Amino acid sequence: MKSTVLDMMKYKIFAISLLMGCFVFSQAKPERQHRIRKAQFPTLQFDLEPIAPALRQVKYYKEIDSAATTYSLKFKKDRLSYHLDYDNAGNLLVSGFRVKEVDMPAETFDNIQGYLNNSFLKFKIRRIWQQYPVAPNDIQESPLKSTFQNLLLPSNLYKLLVRGALEGKKKDYEFWFDAEGNFSRMRESLPANFDRILY
Repeated sequence: MKSTVLDMMKYKIFAISLLMGCFVFSQAKPERQHRIRKAQFPTLQFDLEPIAPALRQVKYYKEIDSAATTYSLKFKKDRLSYHLDYDNAGNLLVSGFRVKEVDMPAETFDNIQGYLNNSFLKFKIRRIWQQYPVAPNDIQESPLKSTFQNLLLPSNLYKLLVRGALEGKKKDYEFWFDAEGNFSRMRESLPANFDRILY
């Protein structure tokens, strides 16, 4: 009887490991983000000057991965931490701000938590962002207006920074879920590149 229970436990662990192996190897390549000077940031297609006096702790970042180079403008406004991501030409790609679990629809968070429970033996959500992706035909002001009004839209995405344990090894991952909490994509997150931080 004991050997049967042990065999079943070994089978479960093997199945979880196999699924997680497929899960991890199917992800996009990791990125690296570092801080840059304002002069190294692209010229923005949409002028932020009208809201500039309300922005605090403005910082500029460059993120490089195997697919593309993205520039992030991060700042605080009305007690929220915002980020605006741009391409090389200064076109807005995605905008958003940090949220907590209580700021999300309960059903959405339950779906996300259920997915993570099935994906990891153990995990911790470290950060959550509510994002507004920009479609190629969108007018630049529209996503920013939605972002600064904190609107809940069907097109919203939730980006999560998660520390998850697989077979005893902890790693950081970035996950994206849609407005209903359905899995969209993920990638492994590398630690910050401290050798190029500007003080």
